[in-house]
Amino acid sequence: MARIARAAGALALVAALGYVVVSRGTARRGGDDVLTAPATVGDLHILVSDKAELESAESVQVACEIEGGGKLVTILPEGTQVTKGTVVARFDTDVLQKGINEQEVKWETAVGKLKAARSELEVQKNKAESEIAKAELALTLARLDQEAYANGEYQAAWNKQKSALELGRKELKEAEDGLEFSRGMVKKGFAQQEQLRSKELFVDGKRSAVKQAEDDLMVLEKFTRRRKQTELEAKAKDAERDLERTKKSQEAATDKARTDVSASEKTADIEKKQLERLKAQLDKCELKAPGDGIVIYFKRQWDESSRIKPGAQVFFQQPIFSLPDLNKMKMKMKVHESVVKKVKVGLATTMKVDALPGRVLHGKVLSVAALAQGDDWRGGGVKEYETYVSVDDLPADGGLRPGMSADVKILIKVIPGALTVPIQGVTEIGGEHVCYVVTGGAVERRPVTIGDGNDQLVQIVTGLSEGEQVALDARTRAAAELGTANPGTKPDEKERVPPAPAPGGP
Repeated sequence: MARIARAAGALALVAALGYVVVSRGTARRGGDDVLTAPATVGDLHILVSDKAELESAESVQVACEIEGGGKLVTILPEGTQVTKGTVVARFDTDVLQKGINEQEVKWETAVGKLKAARSELEVQKNKAESEIAKAELALTLARLDQEAYANGEYQAAWNKQKSALELGRKELKEAEDGLEFSRGMVKKGFAQQEQLRSKELFVDGKRSAVKQAEDDLMVLEKFTRRRKQTELEAKAKDAERDLERTKKSQEAATDKARTDVSASEKTADIEKKQLERLKAQLDKCELKAPGDGIVIYFKRQWDESSRIKPGAQVFFQQPIFSLPDLNKMKMKMKVHESVVKKVKVGLATTMKVDALPGRVLHGKVLSVAALAQGDDWRGGGVKEYETYVSVDDLPADGGLRPGMSADVKILIKVIPGALTVPIQGVTEIGGEHVCYVVTGGAVERRPVTIGDGNDQLVQIVTGLSEGEQVALDARTRAAAELGTANPGTKPDEKERVPPAPAPGGP
């Protein structure tokens, strides 16, 4: 950006036109002691140039793969040439090893719980079969009791009561017949009255027995049968409900035991995977080179604490080092916002690496960032766009390394047959561009129309002709005119150049 600042100081409105390094025309000092340069015609090269930094076009980056980060214990010196498999850095393993030991305990505990859960499942399955079988047996017996009473027990009880009633009635008939006989015998005087009384009591007993048998049969038919049938039916239904409850409860208990097994399996699997992950993390405590190359450690230029060093605490996925391919390099430069619209992918470039003085390399623009790269508070609001340039003729014996500085020039365009003068010969007064043309012994201020330009030359579209001499102190002359002119008056269009002092004069 120093080049842009210098160009702006030379010509405020021409500064944003670009940067070139072109030498055309020769300044001379006339007899009147005015430093001049001619307006010349030729090809005008429009360039954007700035400082750049060499980078590897292909680089393998190695980052911290330890979850949660870690502390570096040892690292190889930066710039060390390594081969594939070389240990570049080591992390502290104490915390990780402690975590592995604790995780092994968790995993073994989970495995124990899994075995217990599987045993509980088998016990529950056996218990479910037993409980369901008991409930099914209870239901079967209840239904048998119901069927037995309806088809056997009731009929047997009824027959028994009926037989007892019939027997009582026969005995009552016989007793009544005996009583009548006794009464006849008493009337005839063959029996005593006391004997008749005994017979009457006997008949009363038989009559009472018949009445009791009739009542018992009636109760059996009207009440006992219905009560027993209702009771047995309720027991059968209750047995059915108990069987259904048993099936559902045992199924739920079995499902719970099965869920416990599944949960224990998943827990054990999680604990095992965590243990395996920690052990894998232990293997990642050694960072090895994935290929051959030189070690370049990650760092942020504005953050010293990010520098990779022994004892540094790094976070997960933080870049640690890279192995650049020194046979494939590119340039990274930042293009100011005032000229970035001119830079296009594919434009030809030239570059001079500080480590290769006097040697010019060539390449093309590879990419231009779509978003500006701000420099935070240090950049003063300057917006620059990260631009990458290829190095097409990289010398194999140049010994170039990432981070080396270079000057890159991007050829924006070539204006053929352009009439140009040095930028020191053009200035601005009152909103118009002017040149101070030296003709003979006079200096004439002449309005001109300018075109494109670079940091040395500016194109003159109208106002000058090829070969005319322009003073190279245009800004100084314009400042002098503005400082000496009376307010509201216009400076003279021409001024005489004071004659040179005579030889030997004062």
